[in-house]
Amino acid sequence: MKKLIVFLIIIIVTASFALPLDTYHSSWHMVRATADEDGATFAAVYDLTTDGDFASKDSNTVALGGPFRILSTNKDETISEGYSAGSRWMFAICGKCYNGVNDTFSYDIVGWSKTNGMLQHIAGGTGILGTQSVVKYPHDGSDALGSDVSVSDANYVHTGDVFTVTDGGFSGAVVGMMAYVTSPNEGNLTSGFYPITAVTDANNITMTAATSTADIATTTVKVDINPAFWADTIVITALTKWPLDVDGDGANPMVYNSTTNEVAVIVLDLTGIEWLQFIIYDADAATGEQAGDLTVYGRRY
Repeated sequence: MKKLIVFLIIIIVTASFALPLDTYHSSWHMVRATADEDGATFAAVYDLTTDGDFASKDSNTVALGGPFRILSTNKDETISEGYSAGSRWMFAICGKCYNGVNDTFSYDIVGWSKTNGMLQHIAGGTGILGTQSVVKYPHDGSDALGSDVSVSDANYVHTGDVFTVTDGGFSGAVVGMMAYVTSPNEGNLTSGFYPITAVTDANNITMTAATSTADIATTTVKVDINPAFWADTIVITALTKWPLDVDGDGANPMVYNSTTNEVAVIVLDLTGIEWLQFIIYDADAATGEQAGDLTVYGRRY
C-alpha cells in the first residue's frame, strides 16, 4: 500500500504599503522667501576660499533664514523647512518690476548632500520677468496683486496717451513700478498693466496708456501697484556644474521657457542633495537694479 504524504505549507503574507510619489499633484513649496538680492555677486555671499561647508552657510541673508531641505522620505511632513520624496524637482521664480517690463535678475543654485557636506555648485544663470501676474502666491494663497499699494476709487485725468492718478495715497510708489489699473466703466481706458512714468508726490502718479485713445474728464479707477510677475525666461550659463542629465537629452539641467509672458521653470535631478539654496543677485530694487522682491517656489517633478 502506498502512503500519501501531504505537506501543508502555510505562507503568511504581510501587507506592505509604499508612500506614493504623486508628482502630478504635489504642492508648491516656498524654497526662497521673498527678498531683494542676497548680495551684489555670488562671491559676495559665499567666498569659496574660506566658506562652503554646511556650517558656514549664510543663514542671515540668503533665503531669509537658510537653505531649503529636501527630506529623504516623506514620512515626516511636520518638518517645516522642506518636503521630500523624489530627486527630481522643478522651480519657478517670481518677482516685482521696479524698472518697467522685462526686469532681470541673476541666480546661482547650490546645495549640500548632508549637514556635514561641502557646498556643491549646481547651476547658475539669469532670468527675465514676464507679465503673467502671480495673482495668488502658491504657498499660502495670499494676494500678490497690489501687494505694495492698492487704492480703490482713485481720481484720474486722461490726456492723449497719458493719464494722471491723483489723491490716491501712493506712498511707496517709484518710477518703473508696474501698476494694474482697473477701469470697468470707461471704454477709453482698457484695464491692464501700465508702467509708472512719474511720481509727483505720495498722492499723484502718472502712467502711459497706449490703449487710451480719447481725452476724458476726471473719473475713478482702482490701482494696484507693483504686483508680482512670473519669470518667463530663465537662462542657464553654467551647465557643466551639475553632471546629472534629467531626461537623457543632453540638457543639464532642463529649462522650460515660455518667453511669451507665461511661466518658465528649471528642472533638476537633485539625487544626493538634502539642502538646496538659491542665491539671487543683480536684483536690488533699492539701488535701481531691475527686479526686486524675488521668491522661488519648488515642487516634485
